[in-house]
Amino acid sequence: MNRLLIYICFYWPIASSIYNIQGLVNIYISNSISQLLAYVNVLLIMVGIFFINKKSLHFSKTNKVWLIFYSVYYSFALLASGIYGFSSAIMASLVAPIYFIGIYFLLSVPDQLKPFMKFVTFLFVTAALLTIFLFKIKFNYDDGGIVFTRIDRAEGAYGDANNAALVSIIAYVLFSKLYKPTTWSFKIIKQIILAIVIYSLFLTFSTTGLFVFTIVFFIINYNYFQGPKIVFLGVLLALIYVTILSFATQTKDLNLSAHQINKIDNIINLLSFNFEKVDNSGRGELIENILPYLYENPIFGYGINFSADKRAHNTYINIWVDAGILTFIFFIFTLFFYLIRTFLLSGEQRHLALSILIVLIIFMSSLQSVINQPYLVVLIVIVGYMIDYDNISGRVKLNS
Repeated sequence: MNRLLIYICFYWPIASSIYNIQGLVNIYISNSISQLLAYVNVLLIMVGIFFINKKSLHFSKTNKVWLIFYSVYYSFALLASGIYGFSSAIMASLVAPIYFIGIYFLLSVPDQLKPFMKFVTFLFVTAALLTIFLFKIKFNYDDGGIVFTRIDRAEGAYGDANNAALVSIIAYVLFSKLYKPTTWSFKIIKQIILAIVIYSLFLTFSTTGLFVFTIVFFIINYNYFQGPKIVFLGVLLALIYVTILSFATQTKDLNLSAHQINKIDNIINLLSFNFEKVDNSGRGELIENILPYLYENPIFGYGINFSADKRAHNTYINIWVDAGILTFIFFIFTLFFYLIRTFLLSGEQRHLALSILIVLIIFMSSLQSVINQPYLVVLIVIVGYMIDYDNISGRVKLNS
């Protein structure tokens, strides 16, 4: 397939999604053009699928399970929509699955995985830098542009602090594992970029983000905490908790807003296991509001995007309420299937794939958009092909 065609049909739609160009078009031009852009991107992906050389494809068996999940979800959700009469924008709900299928076809050509992962890494890192820039210029999606009041949390290109935090963590994971400089100068540059990415995460003041990053940090740096180096782990943990206690006593003296202080206190409570004082930012109330629907009809659900309409902010509950308990059980099975398969990978690959999955799985408990956003669904495709190529052919070495 022509390289320019790959860039236009696959790379551009992914870049458009990660930078949320559609959202910017909606703010500064018009909603109709924004929607047109979304459907043009979907059309480009479909054109790309059509032009891929079908003779050279090696489809991921792991990712086929996710495709089965989509089939199960839409079968039960459409049935529920017909029974209970809930109508939603079905075409809009198909955008993420179409992206999934498009990248599923693209990466079925083994030589495409490595350059595509480099490209996605660049996009996530620059999206994290964009989070800092938008915060500094006081850009706010809710207000439709730059504001002159203080902004408490960086929301990145998405208008949501948790989404921005997720992107920063993925940027850290991908860049730290895939970029392997050989000279000291570039090693220093790498650490500076990683520090900037961590700063972008901190600006989101995301409780979930900081908690997940703590877990992922130890996973991707596993090799540093073996043998005698375990002493370094003990020292690092001690420093983390000293820092936590320091923040607990000094937040009132910092130049922070009341909301930022509350978020830092919340993070401190979580990392110090003081769970009863952890504030869930209203997500507990959102879940409580949708639970009656779950109790009333746990078997079939209510239809596509019903839970999104109720703003549950929880991917797991979304799937159950939309498409019933059987779909929910199959979704949990799918996640465990991916996790178990990652442990068959070689060391470096395993840490990378496991970190990506853990980030997505934990954030699913506080975001309803994890499997609805194309730039996040793409990560599932990447992990599936990492698993299959590493275990079957061994042809793809991502960090070479």
